[in-house]
Amino acid sequence: MKLFKKFKKFFEKNQTAITFAEAGELDYAIEVVEERERKSRTTLLVVGRKGNFSEEIVNYALDMSKRMSYNILALNTAALSCETFQLLPQRKHACEEFKQIAETNANSFEMAASEKGISFTHVVMFDAPEEAIMTLCGENKEIAFVVSETIEDRDVERMEQGERLSKKLFVYSMV
Repeated sequence: MKLFKKFKKFFEKNQTAITFAEAGELDYAIEVVEERERKSRTTLLVVGRKGNFSEEIVNYALDMSKRMSYNILALNTAALSCETFQLLPQRKHACEEFKQIAETNANSFEMAASEKGISFTHVVMFDAPEEAIMTLCGENKEIAFVVSETIEDRDVERMEQGERLSKKLFVYSMV
C-alpha cells in the first residue's frame, strides 16, 4: 500500500510537469521536476568523532554523496547528557562549548559539500553514538547509509603489536 502511494505521488508530479511543459510553462515544469528530485534524494548519515570530522571521512562522504546524489546529514555526539553536565559547577557550559566546537569543525565540511552542490545538514546530539544514530534513522526514513570511523582509541596498543596505523571507515546500509 505504501509503495502504491509513493508511485501515485510520483506519477502525479510527472503528469503535472508534463502538463505545464505542454502548455509552454517550461520554467514551472522544470521547477516541479527539480523539487521532486530534491525531495526524493536519500541521505547519507556521517558520524563524526569527538566533535570533529576527519579528512578521510569527509572525502569519502563527499565522493559517495556526489556519486549517489545523496544529501549529507552530519552528526556529532557527546555521550553525556546536558543534565549531567549541569550537575557539575565547573562544567556548567560544557554542552554549549561542545556544540560550538562541533559546529565550527563542521563548517569546512559544509563548505566542501556546498561547492559540490550537495545538501548538508549538521546535528549535535547528547547521546551515545549508537543511540543518536538509531534516533535519527527513526526520525528520518530517507537515511540509506551511515558512515563512521572506528569508535575505540587503540592506537598505542596497535602500534605495540606492530600494526600500521590507519583510519578505518565503516559504511552501514539502513535500507
